Amino acid sequence: MRLSIHLQREIARLHFYDNRQSSRAIGRMVGVSHNSVKALRQVLVESGRLWPELSLLDDHQWRSILNNHDKSVAQKKITPDWNWVHEQMQREDGTLEVIWCEWREGCPEGVGYSAFTEHYRRWRKSLHIVMRQHHAPGDKLFVDFAGRTVEVRDPLGGPSSFAQIFVAVLGYSNLTYLEAVPSQKVEHWQQCHVNCFAALGGVPHWIVCDNLKSAVLRRTRDRIDLNPAYRECLAHYDTAVLPTRVRKPQDKGKVEVGVQIAQRWVLFRLRDRVFFSYEELNQELRRLTADMNAHPFKKMTGSRIQRFKEVEEAALKPLPNAAFEPCQWKRAIRINADYHVEHEGVFYSVPYHLIGKKVDTRFTEKTLEIFESGKRVAFHALELTSVAMVTLQEHRPIAHQRVLDAEPKALLEWAKTVGANTHAMLSHHLQDRSDMVNGIRAAKRLRELARLHGESRLEEVCAYSLPLNITALRSIQSIFRNQPDRQAPPLMPPAAQHENLRGPSYYGGNP
Repeated sequence: MRLSIHLQREIARLHFYDNRQSSRAIGRMVGVSHNSVKALRQVLVESGRLWPELSLLDDHQWRSILNNHDKSVAQKKITPDWNWVHEQMQREDGTLEVIWCEWREGCPEGVGYSAFTEHYRRWRKSLHIVMRQHHAPGDKLFVDFAGRTVEVRDPLGGPSSFAQIFVAVLGYSNLTYLEAVPSQKVEHWQQCHVNCFAALGGVPHWIVCDNLKSAVLRRTRDRIDLNPAYRECLAHYDTAVLPTRVRKPQDKGKVEVGVQIAQRWVLFRLRDRVFFSYEELNQELRRLTADMNAHPFKKMTGSRIQRFKEVEEAALKPLPNAAFEPCQWKRAIRINADYHVEHEGVFYSVPYHLIGKKVDTRFTEKTLEIFESGKRVAFHALELTSVAMVTLQEHRPIAHQRVLDAEPKALLEWAKTVGANTHAMLSHHLQDRSDMVNGIRAAKRLRELARLHGESRLEEVCAYSLPLNITALRSIQSIFRNQPDRQAPPLMPPAAQHENLRGPSYYGGNP
């Protein structure tokens, strides 16, 4: 099968993350056949490149260097009935070599001895054998949301919200982490992981999670599509995810028990409490969770925090230098002829040569990044004011740059001929504003108003509005309509005359 560049990158990352993993195990994680994974791993080995170098390649460089996008999986050779092989192995003195020789006599085109033993080993592991799970220190962190919520009331009397409780349990020590967040959306899901890793002081090798949408977008029998924002978060911490199988509660038994204990030990004790903020709720969760982690085990010696401090803490991988900033992605956005992409009502520029192409956008609370073929082509700080368009000069065609460079100069020269106040108003729009395009539009509109009402009238309006710090175009248009500058100020009414008023003679001492 042909693999997308996105899947190839994820297979490569998992290969270099732990090359002891089998191709079948990696195939299950990314949702492709083990033969496709094996073929790509062979190409990676032959390329002689390591992940730090491969991770910097864009899609075109990836194709040209690995040259694996046209490779196909070879036809499978014939394999025996593994139930028959297993029956023969149960007999006294049975060996795989003798059984393979007997089978090859009747099937000369079958798999070789090495493939025969490997296939049998994998088949035998797939047998349904129930066993107690053993978790090595620092190996796995089980994460999920609790089934119960906690009410958080609005202190101003508005509608209440119901906090989702994130639960994380380390496999070896059973150390538990709880956090309340407003929703199960991917941005809150990511932030819970970031805060959990910070609280643990390290990162486990694997994250075992359920198939909620913030982690797994789509899952079929043969394919798992992870949420790209979640995958990026885990890649930042150099760890990987193991989604549990559908309707297989034994895969997440550790966190299921952790959720049950947390609900009984922590959430039950909050049943009569009233919270008015998430900060207040999380502070109480941290206190009760610390008590739970310090409580002695019933069937083992020590406590959760003791086992963590003595053994598991040292087995965690170190944290990266900087914490991950939660993000979201939008995929396959086509660039229109104005070379801008829209995000929350604001249009941000991209290089003009990308017109007609599709890009991906990655946005956080403060920034917007735009990618084409896996390579970042634009970066913007998010505009939080009422600006409608943000355009970088280097993204414009040369012809547009020349027009924009010449047009402000011409408008300012015209404003000088009108008057000092008009020149000051246009200077604000053309030089002080961060969005040049909207500034030019405002300046042009002021010139149109001068043509409609006269240049002298524009000068009067600017003289009236500048001392009042009125520069918005709509406000200036309102002054033209309502003419508040031409209205006489209201006269002060004369003081009322009555017998209790003391005249000037009272204060002067005259009789």
